Amino acid sequence: MAVPLVVWLVALGGCASLTREAAVPLPPPALLSAAALELPTDCEPASGTVYRTSYVVGTDGRVADAASPAGDGCVERALREWVTTFRYEPIDASMPAVIDWIAVTASRGG
Repeated sequence: MAVPLVVWLVALGGCASLTREAAVPLPPPALLSAAALELPTDCEPASGTVYRTSYVVGTDGRVADAASPAGDGCVERALREWVTTFRYEPIDASMPAVIDWIAVTASRGG
């Protein structure tokens, strides 16, 4: 009975060694520069709203394909324009990226 148990354990070990290793995520590209975000004077972000902008960092470090899945309001347009000013270190392959932005107003307690 010991022989079948050994064969079963060897077979199990062989199966375990065939499993895939977890893919190691690539580190995010290094941001080199970005312009200041400028919202139009009549553009008021909604309180507590997270604005998401997705884009692609190209191999030359420039941004393309900026998109706002939530809409096309003044905040979304300003964020799309802003991310196109981002410059990253060159990378080996284009990489999708996302930025979430929320307006925060500071107040002084008294």
